Amino acid sequence: MPDVTKPSSPAAFQTALRGVSLALKVVAFGSAVAIFVVMVVGVVDIVLGETLGFYLPFKVDMSGTLTAAAVFLTWPLVQWRNAHISVDLFNPFMSPGVVRFRWWVAQGAGLVFVALLTYGSWILALESMAIWEQSAATLGYAIWPAKLACAIGASLTCLIVLVQMIARATGNDQSEDLV
Repeated sequence: MPDVTKPSSPAAFQTALRGVSLALKVVAFGSAVAIFVVMVVGVVDIVLGETLGFYLPFKVDMSGTLTAAAVFLTWPLVQWRNAHISVDLFNPFMSPGVVRFRWWVAQGAGLVFVALLTYGSWILALESMAIWEQSAATLGYAIWPAKLACAIGASLTCLIVLVQMIARATGNDQSEDLV
């Protein structure tokens, strides 16, 4: 006889969670590649600068562009793991109901913020893609892929917040804490 005290997850919900998990691996890999490129450009710049006196003219622009993409691509993983900086100084003094209410308020406010950021990042990404935007730096590398990465990262974060809220509302939340 199945345990009726804990609702079981529908198969579709589990399939969606597997899809989100795969997407998280892909964007985490993209973030790692972006940070790796920033590190390689930094090393090459330092070596060239110290040995030949020649510094890469595009290093600052490229580093800033790729770091923004890396941050946005890492954001969904942080949300998924609930790895935010959390100040829970008053948790011991709060009832479980207040902690639950606080979680819902925080998730709701976070969802509004992430949704607005997602909307804005897609506008910027689509405009950038429409003109095949390039850096004004000497190298003239394409900027639109980084803006697209930011939009994808923000979209996935928005989706994860929704999944977490649905999981909590349906009793399928696997996390032990409510913070």
